[in-house]
Amino acid sequence: MTQNNVPRNVIIAATIVTILLGMFRLMLFLILVWVAALSFIVIYQYTSSKTPKGNFVCLNCATIHQGLACPKCGSKLKKIYSQNDRYGV
Repeated sequence: MTQNNVPRNVIIAATIVTILLGMFRLMLFLILVWVAALSFIVIYQYTSSKTPKGNFVCLNCATIHQGLACPKCGSKLKKIYSQNDRYGV
């Protein structure tokens, strides 16, 4: 099972590097690792929220959309859509 959770993976990697750098008492590099990790997470979340993704699928016509109502048929019946089919259609 592959996990595509980039912020969590960055925090895990930064924690491992922190432990390794802490063993050698390289505090300056330890601080730089966390600054880089947190700035990467902020940039990643900012850019990922800019790309539109389909969050819902219409239960009447199976159109993937983000709005409150389906742009194709106008129905408000929807289900959460997941590309890897774990939670939605």
